[in-house]
Amino acid sequence: MRKKIIELIKTKPDLPPLPEVLLGLQKLMNDPDCEVEDVYHLLKTDPVLSGRIITLANSALFGSGKDTTRNLEDAVVRLGMQQVMDLVYALELPRTFRKSKAFDQVEFWKHSLAVAFITRSLAKKVLSDYEDMEVAFLAGLMHDVGILVFDNVIPEEYYKFLTLKDLSSTDQPLEGLEMDHFKIDHSEVGAMFMKKWWAISEKVINGAFGHHETGLVPDKPIDLDQLVATANRIANHNGITHPVMTAFEDPPEEGYLDNLGISQEDLDIVIATTKLGLLAAETVFRGN
Repeated sequence: MRKKIIELIKTKPDLPPLPEVLLGLQKLMNDPDCEVEDVYHLLKTDPVLSGRIITLANSALFGSGKDTTRNLEDAVVRLGMQQVMDLVYALELPRTFRKSKAFDQVEFWKHSLAVAFITRSLAKKVLSDYEDMEVAFLAGLMHDVGILVFDNVIPEEYYKFLTLKDLSSTDQPLEGLEMDHFKIDHSEVGAMFMKKWWAISEKVINGAFGHHETGLVPDKPIDLDQLVATANRIANHNGITHPVMTAFEDPPEEGYLDNLGISQEDLDIVIATTKLGLLAAETVFRGN
């Protein structure tokens, strides 16, 4: 089965490219002469997307907590190009993959968005590499994309795999069950797909590939891969899970707050902000 899945990923049947608006935004961001007005003019051509940008720009996930953004131009100016890119990814990717009959994709993307926000929040506190901080949100957002790729390249087989037994009562991790059944797991599937077909940072791909690996290591510098893994564990530990979960418990490593250099109170604020922001995000996702 592993060879079949890899071949299907290589030939990309029914797998989506990155949406044109994201490719356009990336092209603008790579242009040293790009200005905020260029981003605004690109986005305003899609009224539906523009409305959703305004909605999420005012949410706890992207809002500053001060001024309310009332139009697209204000949102672009206030957020800046990198956060606009992050926001458009968060809005467009849930519309890109076909809907699954095996699980609720809105719940899936809520978890992904939570991990993205937590990763970005922690990155601001603990990372020193500028590029790592720039892609932290996307690395968190895309960490589980391999589940969607599985569901698209082998939909019938993956549906049977997910529904053959009650995953919620199984004490093995999902990636372990996938490896036993398919000889490949969603971490590798997602990384392989993104590397082949999506023009995104290698750092984002590595974050997806390693998000079930060891998180923080005491007395060692923290990198983005470890941060994504830890953010994923924090989200799950605080009840922000995706619908393809087993009963396997994988909490953050002991002493992780000390390793991050933050207090429980600091983390509680991040979690509360995440949950508040997801209320607005769910309204948008359900409207897709």
